[in-house]
Amino acid sequence: MDILVAALLFGLVAYFLFRVLRGVWPARWLARPRKATEKCPVCKDVLNPAEISALRQGRRKCPEMARCPYQRSRWLN
Repeated sequence: MDILVAALLFGLVAYFLFRVLRGVWPARWLARPRKATEKCPVCKDVLNPAEISALRQGRRKCPEMARCPYQRSRWLN
């Protein structure tokens, strides 16, 4: 029973320290690396998420319009 109480207290202390340190450390140290850009397999342009959504919505044109996987087809709508 004493071991169970000690393990519970140790877990609470570790959780409390983790929460305190998470509030003190800069966010970029704890952030997961995200894939912010993608490379178009056809035209080899490096695109960020805003550019990809612009291609899909038709607000931006790709040099390889017919083969680009992100470019919206005019015939769909």
